Amino acid sequence: MEYKLKQGVTAYIEPSDKYKTVLIQYKFRTSFGGKTATERSLVKNMLETNSKQYPSQNEMDLKMASLYGATLHTQSQRFGKQHVVTLSLSVVNDKFIGGDDTLLEEAFAFLEEIIFRPNAEDGKFHEKTFLREKENLNNYFESLIEDKSAYARTRLNQVLFEGTDQAYQGIGDAGFLEDITSSSLFECYEEMIGSNQLDILVSGDVAPKRILNILAAQKLSDRKETEKEVFYLRAKNTEPVTSSEAQDINQGKLFFGFSSPVYYMNDHYFAGLVFDGLFGGFPHSKLFQNVREKESLAYSASSGLDFLRGVMTVGTGIEFDKREQVEKIVLAQLQDMQAGDFSDALIAQTKSMLINHYKQNDDYQGRSLAKQYQDILIIENPLSQEQWIAGLNAVTKEQIVAVAEKMTLQAIFFLKGEATDE
Repeated sequence: MEYKLKQGVTAYIEPSDKYKTVLIQYKFRTSFGGKTATERSLVKNMLETNSKQYPSQNEMDLKMASLYGATLHTQSQRFGKQHVVTLSLSVVNDKFIGGDDTLLEEAFAFLEEIIFRPNAEDGKFHEKTFLREKENLNNYFESLIEDKSAYARTRLNQVLFEGTDQAYQGIGDAGFLEDITSSSLFECYEEMIGSNQLDILVSGDVAPKRILNILAAQKLSDRKETEKEVFYLRAKNTEPVTSSEAQDINQGKLFFGFSSPVYYMNDHYFAGLVFDGLFGGFPHSKLFQNVREKESLAYSASSGLDFLRGVMTVGTGIEFDKREQVEKIVLAQLQDMQAGDFSDALIAQTKSMLINHYKQNDDYQGRSLAKQYQDILIIENPLSQEQWIAGLNAVTKEQIVAVAEKMTLQAIFFLKGEATDE
């Protein structure tokens, strides 16, 4: 249920007796940019570390322990054309602890404290905390290169979106860190909590009236509403762009980027889900069976769709000298999909697995709330589970082929060994 609290501030409360915990999320949303994302990632790290009332991590932890083991989680993410900072608190429902019927109010008060009363004064964050968290974030950026598949995916994204802010990760980029000061970061923080669209999501076995009474006591301010424009329409390359990089590694990473017609809940959405499952999303897919199993050309091979930016990614882990063979066979699998070379039995198997995954997501409170937020930003009337399943089951082979035909190779990135020729 949706409740408008102030201009630009909306609460979404979903009572459910499926969960024994109450999950509270404050989401601050604005336009995405590389510099903005970096600053906001550092802001959320600062807020998660300490506050005015709890000036050390230990004091924060002790407070959460007193809230029957409440857990705090923060996230900085790109959401298509938007950037979202999320502060989440999960707390046990006070119905299950007996005697303490104010736990939910205390949990909200704690979350309000860390969001709106940070460890700052005189227009800047606590310097020692700032320097430590800035170094931690820089170290995190440096550590990303250790996961070679994730690194190759990041480099492919840079090739696909070169020259645009979409080339940056959701957490930003180390190149923007140096110029950030404790005072400039505090300005970013004030902009975020005072001007960003604020969506408050609550999930659990709770009465909406109780939540609204709690939120009414918080001093939430009006702000300009941010348009719900999340889809990014990428300009297509006339020819695929190829890039490579050499590192001291034992296994090559060959990644492909395709333009995709599939956006969240558009006309191709359900057919796109089935296509992806058949092409590279499941163990019975063409990439897994033919590239990895049958031909033994790759240690791993899979595909994935970006429903907000119209992109499909294929990732493979290969021996360095198999690059040309793998490239040919991956593209051959797409050609087979475009030719309708897949059986009705595989379509049925894929639909069944997609439906099982969809149902399982509802068993996890965080995943369920993430889907709800995606629906909030994109579609006016979310589908029920029955409608979603009906939409998926209605997909025809012709629709799957139509999606495959619209997949166009845009970029290839190869992470190879230092002594390897392409």
